[in-house]
Amino acid sequence: MKKLDADTFSDLLSTKAAASRRPEGVTFELTYGCNLRCVHCYNPTHRALPQELTTDEICALLKQIADLGVLTVTFTGGEPSVRPDIGEILRAARRQGLMIHLMTNATRVTASFTDLLQEVGVSQVNVSIYGATKAVYEQMTAVPGSYRQFRQGLINLAATALPVLVRMPVTTINREEIQACRQLVESLQLRFQYCLEIMTGTTGDRTPLHYRLAPEEKVRIDQEMLPHRWDDASEETCSSNQSFIECACGQSRFAITPYGEMNLCTGFPLPRYDLRTGTVKEGWERLKQTVDQAQPSHQYECPTCEVRPHCRQGRSDAWLETGDLSSCLPHFKEWAQLEHRTYALLDPRRPR
Repeated sequence: MKKLDADTFSDLLSTKAAASRRPEGVTFELTYGCNLRCVHCYNPTHRALPQELTTDEICALLKQIADLGVLTVTFTGGEPSVRPDIGEILRAARRQGLMIHLMTNATRVTASFTDLLQEVGVSQVNVSIYGATKAVYEQMTAVPGSYRQFRQGLINLAATALPVLVRMPVTTINREEIQACRQLVESLQLRFQYCLEIMTGTTGDRTPLHYRLAPEEKVRIDQEMLPHRWDDASEETCSSNQSFIECACGQSRFAITPYGEMNLCTGFPLPRYDLRTGTVKEGWERLKQTVDQAQPSHQYECPTCEVRPHCRQGRSDAWLETGDLSSCLPHFKEWAQLEHRTYALLDPRRPR
């Protein structure tokens, strides 16, 4: 019998799901509540408001998700562990036969919490790292004492057999600590990746972009660190296809907000289908219609752009910043142009 590793299996499943327009994964934001206040975060509130889904509502949605044929549920927030019912939610997902991924800042990961994660058989724990030193980490999180909590949480995770991936969003604050973060993570025998994308808040707030690196610095970092890059182009939420909206949103994946809104993804809050008045199955049909009916405007330049193969701008980036899916954002174009030149210089076929 042929055996596949988890990543290969997931990639094959995603490809088949996209081809048949059946969802294979969902990103479920359990809460916007968070114990940190990260300066670059796109979270619209950082507070758990009364209108967030109840335990019973979440468990009912998990059953609908499983019935639709979804394999993987990624729980995120905010910080999902701030929900007092997180254990009940994880166990409900396991009962439905869902593969569970968890995104966390690790500051609340105690030994008893890792016991819970092992009990429910979490398939992947994705941890955010914001700095290698207390000063930088807490400048990012704006919460005194959070670095010590993070370090202890990471140590607790490293002591288990759980698959842990530690990801670093690189900003103007922590850019000098990329190597130190990698060394810290790898010293615990964990996997490290970095990410250069900082996105507009989901309400259109551009404040997070104040912490985004300049394109030339992004290219420099990639030249030094490329094997460790968290590549959104191959990430579970962004498998490419040939439609105007090129990511997996509405093709094989979707997202649910803490308020029960079903969207293309967490960073693409459309069409805000209300799962309190409808079903996940009906919502999936609405998402497919949203993708299929999306049309480029006169601003759409991508098909004729020479640097398109190097461009990392998505339709969601354009929509969040300008309200037009077709907009070409100068930051991404400059970044792509620099990458294009860099690759050309490194091309072994280039005349010397």
